[in-house]
Amino acid sequence: MLTKNLPFTEVPCSAILNAEKQNGGAGNGRRICAGYYRRYDGKTVYVISTATDADTGKEIVIWTAYPFADVPKYYTSSKKSFCAFVEVNRERKAKYKRLMNMKISEAVIERLEDEGFRGPVRKKQRRQLEEEYDSREYQQSLTYLSYAKDLCENYNFDRSKYRLCVKEKRFAAITRSDFAKLKEDLQFLDNSLKTVLSEYRDYFRERFVEGLSIRKYAEAHQLNRGSVDYLQKKFFSALARLLKERDEAEGKCRLRKPAQN
Repeated sequence: MLTKNLPFTEVPCSAILNAEKQNGGAGNGRRICAGYYRRYDGKTVYVISTATDADTGKEIVIWTAYPFADVPKYYTSSKKSFCAFVEVNRERKAKYKRLMNMKISEAVIERLEDEGFRGPVRKKQRRQLEEEYDSREYQQSLTYLSYAKDLCENYNFDRSKYRLCVKEKRFAAITRSDFAKLKEDLQFLDNSLKTVLSEYRDYFRERFVEGLSIRKYAEAHQLNRGSVDYLQKKFFSALARLLKERDEAEGKCRLRKPAQN
């Protein structure tokens, strides 16, 4: 049969079917929250919200790909499909798994609001860095531009994770290999901002350390939003070039390797 040659299948095997019957069906009772999710194929998506289909009365999930594209593109999936399990290389996996440790930044909330969506409803509780192993993957971007964005948008979290490990003198909530990647990227970014990217140092500090949104940064500097968007694109492009040049100089590639068909 043709399906035997596929790396995955959405047709549940008997074990999956039995498990779903016991749980009342795929996705039954599962709450879908706004935030980042990793798909079974390694790609990350951002769930914006859920809604009810007016014709069928069934719940649907509204999401977009991450890193975010310059021109927003949104998708919908039925909740049943979103919560389903797939079989990958004979292993049962959730189709989408929530990434609990990826923080939803103010910039993301602002972007959603500008597109007419409501931002996530936050619970007033503090998460511990060591609550679970970090769901975030390091040096797994598909392009150097997305690599640059990833380093900046996760800078505060990565720096806190690094300081925790140093303080505890152990690999806290991170593997040894991921800690090495985390450390070298933090050092590279900090050194770049002190030297060749020094003209962007204040911008980086206000946007990604202090957490100002593009809108608030524009107001603070009496600029229009378009000017700040342009500044951000220039900064990300400059950092992406440095990341690429680093890899070329060292004869290695820190991007995610394309999946083999």
